[in-house]
Amino acid sequence: MKTINILSLILISIIGIILCFVLVINIFGYRSNIANGITGIDIKKITLGMPLEQVISILGYPYEIKSLAGLHNFNCKNPKPKLEMNINENTAITHIIDSIYNDAYYCCTGNEEDILRGKRVTFTYTKSVSFSKYYPMLWVHLDSNYCVNSVYAKRYEWFDDICIYSLSHKLDEITLEEKPNEVDIFIDNELFNKCFK
Repeated sequence: MKTINILSLILISIIGIILCFVLVINIFGYRSNIANGITGIDIKKITLGMPLEQVISILGYPYEIKSLAGLHNFNCKNPKPKLEMNINENTAITHIIDSIYNDAYYCCTGNEEDILRGKRVTFTYTKSVSFSKYYPMLWVHLDSNYCVNSVYAKRYEWFDDICIYSLSHKLDEITLEEKPNEVDIFIDNELFNKCFK
């Protein structure tokens, strides 16, 4: 009987500790999902057209690089896989991306047309966080020349997300083409500063 009481007390204590941990995360959020301790000041240093090497010198290496490596026809039978790769400082980023886009294999006409439009790669500087009330997400999108095309940050909050920072070229309202000399920037200062202290 005494053993059962002790085991029950231990189990209740463990459950209590776990619930307290989840409660603290839900109340205060969770910031350790941001690579390299990136701050809002760091993010604001990133400009459109900035080369990949300069982005890495400011923000460090991302957790992950992604590339669609082309879109596909609806009836594509064997879609060429998109790139989603965890990386570190030893990863030859441009070599990996170039090898995907230089591959002569196209799985469908949609894939070929999209790849021929040029490389697109995304640096992901944050990870999703389980059991958190909210957490920030940050992406830097690069163009075919490995230069910044846009920067985008959100705050995820339980099945919802809010844009807190966006840097891109303005779009022509009629053609939806980018205006290369015009910058479009949005910032929710309160949430941005809370997420990227």
